[in-house]
Amino acid sequence: MYDYQSLRKCISNNDNELIIYGADNFSQCPRRDASVNSKCDRALPVARGDELVVLRGKLDHVYHKWLRSHGLGSDYVVEYNAQSRDMTLSELIINNPGPVKNIIREIGKKPIYVPWFSGRMETEAAKALGADLFGAPETETLKYNDKSVFKTMCRQLDVSVVEGTLFEMHPENNKNCIEMKNIISSYLATCKTVIIRGTLGEAGMSLYKTRGNDISQIYQEISISGEKSIMIEPFLDVLSSPNDQWVISRDGNISSLGIRDQIFERGMVHIGTLKGAKASPDILNYITKTSVKIVNNMAESGYRGVVGIDYIVLDDGIFPVENNARFNGSSYVSMIVDNIEELISPIPFWKFIKIKTSACSFIELTKRIKPVLYDGKKLNSVFPFSCDTLPLSGDFSVILLAGNMDEIFNMEEYLKEIGVKRN
Repeated sequence: MYDYQSLRKCISNNDNELIIYGADNFSQCPRRDASVNSKCDRALPVARGDELVVLRGKLDHVYHKWLRSHGLGSDYVVEYNAQSRDMTLSELIINNPGPVKNIIREIGKKPIYVPWFSGRMETEAAKALGADLFGAPETETLKYNDKSVFKTMCRQLDVSVVEGTLFEMHPENNKNCIEMKNIISSYLATCKTVIIRGTLGEAGMSLYKTRGNDISQIYQEISISGEKSIMIEPFLDVLSSPNDQWVISRDGNISSLGIRDQIFERGMVHIGTLKGAKASPDILNYITKTSVKIVNNMAESGYRGVVGIDYIVLDDGIFPVENNARFNGSSYVSMIVDNIEELISPIPFWKFIKIKTSACSFIELTKRIKPVLYDGKKLNSVFPFSCDTLPLSGDFSVILLAGNMDEIFNMEEYLKEIGVKRN
């Protein structure tokens, strides 16, 4: 009923439209500490020759030249050179749309603004550019991203969810912390560990595990963060964590982008995604059937854009736990892989990992990983992207492109041996 479509075609299948990528994390994160990066440059290998990428900061010309040498990316890039974290990319565009509008005029096509997350400013930025928005009204985006609202919606659709309690933070009330402790203690009577997560979860923030001995400290940290609502749930023994991505086009058509396995650190923080591993047909069928209910509900409500529904698979059931009503990190990965497949050949397996090495330039990185570096020809190779923090902290991302799981394992082991790995 819902066949696989490439995300690029779901955004626009019209040659007379110009896609403008604004892959800015900040639009989702009103609270930005040093752990949150804008990540606009991850769209550079996503864009095709006649598309436009808009960056908050500066373009790494060496990386861009490397992409273009392999037939990837576009020559149309706008740099805002923003030094502070005060404004999102959309706000920068609203304040000074000229550089983007100049490119729109030069190309002469109808613009489509494609942000990471659709808020009020993304709608305003699209208007400032005279562009259609590939996204949703802010009310719909916030509604579906809210973990508590998502649970309620699932129950209304007769979809089973993990038990849990919504807790409102009131630090001005001295008894509020005691109330939180009591709720956590009631769960700890039947499970070893409890997970606490903010209802709007931003890049792994407001995410805690406790066995009951550090609740006061956690309460204090959440209070300082300004989080208003949190979910308190048992931390379960998870067998796998599939992510099922869908897209609702601007005209309301629904397409499947496929199911991938997510990789988590400490069972909580997402660090990567694997595509190609075979799951049980029963699991796949249940997830697909459940997602169809959820995505249809969203489409009818007026949501447009990418939907990433996170599931957990347990011994005694499969449960949706989160609705990423925005582009997901692996959405860009799948678009990069689609571009590479058109250039070389089908890629049966890929693995996306957030990774680290000693701080270096992109050219130094290519020398460091040269034996496995993507060269535009070989299948089993490492494709680096999201490299804007590489010179500062050594943080970047890779896609391991492979014909089978053994090759992925071999490339990971090689990267570890040369000091390119997770902390």
